[in-house]
Amino acid sequence: MSKTVTNNVKITRVSNACILMEMGGHAILTDPFFINTKMIGIKEDVAIDPEDLPPLTAIIGCHDIVDHWQMKGLADYPHDKDLVKVYVAMKGQVKSARKYGFNNAEVLQWGETRTIGGLTIEAVKAQKMMVWRVNNYVLRYGEVSVFFGSEARDLEPLEAYRKKNGPVDIAVFPTNGVHLFGFYQLVMKGEEAVEGTKILGAKKLFVIHDAHPEIPGFIHIKSSRQDAIRKAFSREVPKVDVVHVNPGILWDYDVVNKIGVV
Repeated sequence: MSKTVTNNVKITRVSNACILMEMGGHAILTDPFFINTKMIGIKEDVAIDPEDLPPLTAIIGCHDIVDHWQMKGLADYPHDKDLVKVYVAMKGQVKSARKYGFNNAEVLQWGETRTIGGLTIEAVKAQKMMVWRVNNYVLRYGEVSVFFGSEARDLEPLEAYRKKNGPVDIAVFPTNGVHLFGFYQLVMKGEEAVEGTKILGAKKLFVIHDAHPEIPGFIHIKSSRQDAIRKAFSREVPKVDVVHVNPGILWDYDVVNKIGVV
């Protein structure tokens, strides 16, 4: 990964909701997911070994559940763990981060912001569901902004954020519309991800969280990235570009020229 500070945002998918993002020379890992067991059954490979990660500025986590938060997988992270800031939604995530040596871990409440070397990370309102509190995040470096919501579901918080803070450049959202027991929705459907991207004023929707298995009677998959693509290709305006890359592939977005390449 280049250490040159540029206007670009670089995103490499690891698996599921885990991505490696570079902004302004900072490397940020989201929702660590490196151990895909048969019980979890995510239907795509984990593309990066933890030992191959670059030095991280931060790790962010949207909520505390096994397909989003696995600090055990980072036990052998090869760099100085004390230099990594960990920002999460729930106390259990702080506990597990510290268990595996990441001592600079804290819960960020909605609206709280931390700044590290020009990189700003803000916890943004998402939703509360059963025993979980969910964070969205906005990451900014200079004029570049990315909205990250790996467990995003509701549109109302996005409307409130846009009204207060203006547009962002890129939105990262789930698209498979997971429902528990067939009726309790956990994350956005593809069409909702496109709508959320429009609400935020972004032109690029980077899709994640699209490889869960159906578990009859328990986990119901009610959407996919294809629904986002169909919605984006409709005649509705403003237009949204849906970006999907396979695990291990780098997407390099030039914010100045509004061009993304793999």
